Amino acid sequence: MDTLAAAVRTYRHRQDRLTHPDGGTDRGGRWYPSDEERQACCTVRSPSRAWPWSLMLHCRTLRHIARLYGVNESELRVEVKQNENN
Repeated sequence: MDTLAAAVRTYRHRQDRLTHPDGGTDRGGRWYPSDEERQACCTVRSPSRAWPWSLMLHCRTLRHIARLYGVNESELRVEVKQNENN
């Protein structure tokens, strides 16, 4: 399986909640990505008790998956749309 296809599969699985980003929660219930999962794009709101899943939600986005796999975001978007139409 090529990298772009793997990225499409991961994106779809995360969107459908079949798989989850690698990471864990602290005692306050805030979720943080693992060192391997964290990418340069992970600059969203820091988790808090009011927003404990902010990074989890971000790690399911197309932008994050593209960075995680090192593929072009636009190419990934096209492949995801083509995959949806099949």
